[in-house]
Amino acid sequence: MANKLPAKDDVSFGPKLKFSSTKKVNYTVTDDKKSFEIQFAQPLAAGVGTPVFDGLKKTRAPIGTNLYSAVVPSAGKNVKMSIHLNGFGETEPGTNTTVVMATNGQHSVTHFDTMDGAFTASLAFRAKSLTDLRVTVLIVAERHAAHPGASALIAVTDISADTFVPRKKAAKKATKKSR
Repeated sequence: MANKLPAKDDVSFGPKLKFSSTKKVNYTVTDDKKSFEIQFAQPLAAGVGTPVFDGLKKTRAPIGTNLYSAVVPSAGKNVKMSIHLNGFGETEPGTNTTVVMATNGQHSVTHFDTMDGAFTASLAFRAKSLTDLRVTVLIVAERHAAHPGASALIAVTDISADTFVPRKKAAKKATKKSR
């Protein structure tokens, strides 16, 4: 039996992830099934140099990366939503960080030359039809050759999505032309 999709602009998310590249996440869906959040038990992190963060060690490598992927069960037509990544990081002179988010063939790239604190990166996502949402997040910390002792850290704490709820068009008022 085929899955019946909700009516136009009626998007919903399923109760549990179909796939997660790590088991250490908490996935929640709102009661109306219009929004979800994936929280990392330990933030997804990448660093170079001597980043101060649990799980990341001092490294001489000029580039540090980390990757997360998930498949969120979804259903809908004419989908419009925003997907957000929240996190934090720190860059020293001679370093930079980047976060790449790819979702069902659409992507956003957010690059930080300087960062000291929290950030949010977003992707405005649209699809004519949706049966699942395939989200991949890549984070990169990079050190330039001219700064061999510099450090950088980037960490993602959560991923969330909010569907666009269209406003109902206001009824046009009848106007009389006066002569």
